[in-house]
Parts: sequence; C-alpha cells; structure tokens
Amino acid sequence: MPTTFNAISVGQLADIDTTEGNNRAENAAALEGLTFGGPGNPLVNDFVEVSPFGNVGSAYDMDNSPNDQFTVDGGSPQSFDGTAVYNATITYVDGTTATYTAVLFQDTNGNAYLAPEFSNNADQAALEAGPIQSISLDSLLGNRYSGLTTSREEWDFVPCFVEGTKIITQSGEHPVEKLQLGDMILTMDHGFQPLRWVGRRTVPARGVLAPIRFAPGALGNDVPLMVSPQHRMMLRGWRVEVNFGESEVLVPALALINGDTVVQVEGGTVTYLHLLFDCHEIIYGGGIPSESFMPGEQGLSSMAQAVQDEIYTLFPELQTEGLHVYGEDARPSLKAHEAQILVH
Repeated sequence: MPTTFNAISVGQLADIDTTEGNNRAENAAALEGLTFGGPGNPLVNDFVEVSPFGNVGSAYDMDNSPNDQFTVDGGSPQSFDGTAVYNATITYVDGTTATYTAVLFQDTNGNAYLAPEFSNNADQAALEAGPIQSISLDSLLGNRYSGLTTSREEWDFVPCFVEGTKIITQSGEHPVEKLQLGDMILTMDHGFQPLRWVGRRTVPARGVLAPIRFAPGALGNDVPLMVSPQHRMMLRGWRVEVNFGESEVLVPALALINGDTVVQVEGGTVTYLHLLFDCHEIIYGGGIPSESFMPGEQGLSSMAQAVQDEIYTLFPELQTEGLHVYGEDARPSLKAHEAQILVH
C-alpha cells in the first residue's frame, strides 16, 4: 500500500532518465560527485512530505504513466520520471560520517529527492543515526530499475516526550498528554511560561523512532523516564565544566545510551508529544531538566505539512523571516562524540 513519507529535497538537477520506454536511467552518472547540504545549510532542514496522488499502486513506474504521480507538501501533482541508486556518504550535524546506498528519484521537471528505504535495513539505520548535514553521491551503484516502491519507511528527528511523562506545572505534576494550551509550565530560566502548542504522533517503536529509557537514578530522576532519541537532556557537574568549560549543556538522549541504566526500547508503538513555547526552554519531565521543542535547528521541515502550518499560524515570523528568529538554544549542545566522554 502506498504511504506518505518524508524525503529530502535536493533541488532541480540534470535529467537522469533521458529516454522513455525502458527501465534504465541513462544519465544517472551525471550526478556522481554532487554534494547536497553543508555547514550552515543542513539537509535536516530540507525535508518534504511526499504523498501518492491517484491510483499509483505499489510502485511509481518509469514509464511516465499518468497514474504515477505524487504531491510534495500538499502541492500540485508531480509526475514520476526515474530513479537511481548511488554509493553515498552521509555527514551528520555533529561532524561524524557514514556510508550508505542513496536512493534518488526525480520528477519529469528534474526536481530530485533523496528517499528513505522501503524496509528497516542498514541503510535506513544510517539515515536515522542523527540529523544530517550533507550527503555526497560518490559513485553510481545502479540505474536499471522498473521504478520506486511507494511504501517507504518513517523518517523523523523531532525531540519529544513519551506519553505518560509527568511535567511540572503551576498546578503540580501532570502527564504530558493531559496538558492544554495556555497551561503554565515551569521553566528553568523564565519561571512559569504558557504552553503555546502541543504536537502528538504515534509511531512504530523501532529504529530512530524507538524511545530511550532512563532508569531511576540514571540522571537523578526518581522514576523511569522515556523520550525520543534526539530529545536533548540537560547535564551539569564537574565533568561538564572540566571537559567543555560550560556549567550546563544539552545532550541527545541517544548519545547517553550505556547498555545499563540508559537503553533504547524497541517494540510495539509509542506516542510522542512535542511542547512548544515562545522560546526554547528547559522544562522538567520526569523530575529532571530537558528541552522543549526547538523549531529551527531541530528541523521543522521534517514534520508533516499540516503540523508546520499549525506552528506557522502561531508564529508567522518563522515563515516570513526564517527559523532563526525563534532564538538560540537554551543551552550549548554537545556533539554525539563529545557526549561519549561523559558516558564513559
């Protein structure tokens, strides 16, 4: 069954499928050596939502059939043209790298997109290992395909709390799913602040979407706590000061896994909730400090279009002036390899 999935838009490129009526993208090699994204322009901010349009079936075929159409972010229908696979290198926002086989597809106007995988395989794990800064197409791996499978994997990097997490508010601790717009939430820096937006999403608990569980005492928490892998926890103490010259830092939960008190839990489904304020805040979930949703750096464009529209309605300046107007992170953020110093 066709699915709606996130992909990364990489612009309008040279036509890879120059001759119709066959299963070969004849000009796919023309894209070898290209790099998309980079410092100051991370690909995590270039996510789009691809949805099937009409009766496309199980694959977008390379025959320019009028049935093989899709929409991007709810726009006008686009006709599928061709696909190719490349040996590629991912550079993550923290500077680390990985190799994988990149699936690129294109419409008849040359608009090109990097797709997630059709199964939860090693290449999808590489895509989901962290926010992506850039992807380089190192060499062509394959250009003879009948089309692109329309059912693709989930792909998201939104930091959030797991349903059931208790948040400290002006009227006591309440489960995150019970919070209402306007509730006064305790923040570390600005006292009680009104909650401006709540997002909710239920997803399979696997891969990048599987929650991170902190056992009681792992970070000073009295009760078990679960958050999404990219949710950043606030750390402090002498190790932070000695190694990084900061009194307090933010660290992605995924980087704190130690196989004992901090583990990733797969299986079933998980419901995540995102909390948005007038600025990036440090709030208290499960009794310990961690971040609220940050629409700029965390990749607002990786969220569904309807969710983006909600947030732009609340904060129209984000759309007209850019995500940078939301402000800076509440605390300095460590890279994944830096966080390993604190884990060990």
